[in-house]
Amino acid sequence: MFAAPKRSQLGVTLVELIVVLAIIGTLLGLLLPAVQAARERARETVCKNNLHQLNLGIMGYYEIHKKLPTPSQPGLIGGWTIEVLPFVEQKTLGESIQSGLALEAASELHLRQPRIMRCPKRDDTDNVAEGKMYPTHYVFVGRGKQQGYLISDAPVTFNAPWANGPELRRQEWQQSIGPHQGKLFFAGGFSQGVSMLLKGEVIQ
Repeated sequence: MFAAPKRSQLGVTLVELIVVLAIIGTLLGLLLPAVQAARERARETVCKNNLHQLNLGIMGYYEIHKKLPTPSQPGLIGGWTIEVLPFVEQKTLGESIQSGLALEAASELHLRQPRIMRCPKRDDTDNVAEGKMYPTHYVFVGRGKQQGYLISDAPVTFNAPWANGPELRRQEWQQSIGPHQGKLFFAGGFSQGVSMLLKGEVIQ
């Protein structure tokens, strides 16, 4: 009497399934940090490119007017963030904004800063009530007797309306914490390129 042939087992055993899942989990564990790091680098690149373009805009303003942008007045629309707009391909927006108008009277169109003045690192932390103006992502640093200046990331603790031409004194800025792992990117001083402020560093 012949024995019946055994059926071939086409299924996957529990052990094999666990091994496959473990391999997939390990690969994902290696991949996700790399993806996150690439995202962070891309966001930092956007911020640095914005600073570079804003610096070129300030230089263009200076070349035409032979002076740096006018300081803003408390509570009013104005200052460098408004005056630089025509020099960063935002002429139409600049013409639609009335300098000297109270911040509370700004139209809904002007509550959000233009894209060139938005850093992706700060977009994540903006918490703006409806009808309120968005805070600045960049600041003007170093106005004084000399014509030197910097355009920098806004410190994480600095909260000011973007359309009020936010400024900081050099000493206060150098002691600030930035949005990039605590550091600040900056550009300016009538020189091209973007640098990073290191902890304890003094920028002349």
